[in-house]
Amino acid sequence: MTEEFIGQIIPQRIDQLGYKNYHIRYRDLSINENGSETIKAFNEIWFIIGDPPGLVVESGYGIFDSTGDYVFDNVHQHRGEIVIKNPDAEVKRIKFIQLIIIN
Repeated sequence: MTEEFIGQIIPQRIDQLGYKNYHIRYRDLSINENGSETIKAFNEIWFIIGDPPGLVVESGYGIFDSTGDYVFDNVHQHRGEIVIKNPDAEVKRIKFIQLIIIN
């Protein structure tokens, strides 16, 4: 997803979820080699910017996998417990738009 497209769909997503108020943050994370990070995002939606290579992102919304394994539908929106995995032997970066739901 591009930053421009994410910005366009955020009002629609907030409305679909039945909320009115929100904050947006830009996030740029580094995931250690052969490592993983877990994010607790129960009142948030994290949108993956672009297609970061060599990472797996899993949440209750689905899976994004750019490691070369076959995934029929890569999900770019994540919510709940989000796990980001880096199976490679080098540090990887991933960028998000974090939508924080306020109500």
